Amino acid sequence: MRILVLTRRKVLFAFLMIAMAGGLLTTIQHSLTAPSLVRSPGTYYMAHTQEKVVALTFDDGPDPVDSPAVLDILKEKEVRATFFVLGQAAQSNPLLIKRIVKEGHEIGNHSFKHDYQQLHLVEEMDQTDREVFTATGNHTYFYRPPGGLVSKKQLETIKNNGHIVALWSVDSKDWRNPGVKQIVDNVVKNVFPGAIILMHDGGYHRIQTVKAVGPIIEALQNQGYRMVTLSELQKMDSGNKL
Repeated sequence: MRILVLTRRKVLFAFLMIAMAGGLLTTIQHSLTAPSLVRSPGTYYMAHTQEKVVALTFDDGPDPVDSPAVLDILKEKEVRATFFVLGQAAQSNPLLIKRIVKEGHEIGNHSFKHDYQQLHLVEEMDQTDREVFTATGNHTYFYRPPGGLVSKKQLETIKNNGHIVALWSVDSKDWRNPGVKQIVDNVVKNVFPGAIILMHDGGYHRIQTVKAVGPIIEALQNQGYRMVTLSELQKMDSGNKL
C-alpha cells in the first residue's frame, strides 16, 4: 500500500493552484516555494529608511519548548522582536504570551488555526485578539495571514477590522529546516536597512531556528544593525502611508 505524504510545500502548492484558478490571489506576488519574499500592494513588508534597523519576527507560536528557548536568547542579547501568535497556541500557553510582553516584545495576530484559505478570517482574528488581550491587556495591531496569502478583498477586510497586514522582505526559510548555517546565511546575506525578517518559533520542531537565532543576531550586530519591534520600525519609516 502506498502512503501519500503531504508536506507543507505540497499542500501550499495545491492550494495556490486552486486559488489562482479561481482568481483568489490576483493581487499577490508569491513564490510557489512559499513562504518566500512577499511584496503585495497595501501590505507592510519593509520600512523605507537608511538607518540600519531591522525587525525580527517569529510565526506560529507560542510553543512550550521552542518559544522559551528563543526568548532566552533574545533576553541574553537584549534584543526585542515581534511574535505573530496563533490563537489556539496562545490559548494553550497564556504564561508564554505574558512573558513575551513582559520582556518587551510585541505580539502580532497570525489567525487562530493557521487556515491558509482564511474561511473565517474576522472570526479567527478576533479570537486570537481576545486570547492576547485576556493574557496581557493588549490588543493586536499587526496581522500576518498564514503563508502570507491575502487577496484584495481579504486585505480590505483586515484593514476594516483595525489591523495592518505585515508580511516580510527577508525569508530565513527556517520552515524548510535546511540546516542552521543555511538559515543564518538566508538572513545575513539578504538583509538591508528596514527589512522585516521571517522566522518561526512554533508549528513544528524549531531546533534549527533556535540554534540560528544567536548567530543571526551577532552577525547583524557586527554589521551595525539594531533590531526593533514592528511598531518601532514603522515609526522610522519615512515612506509609511499605512
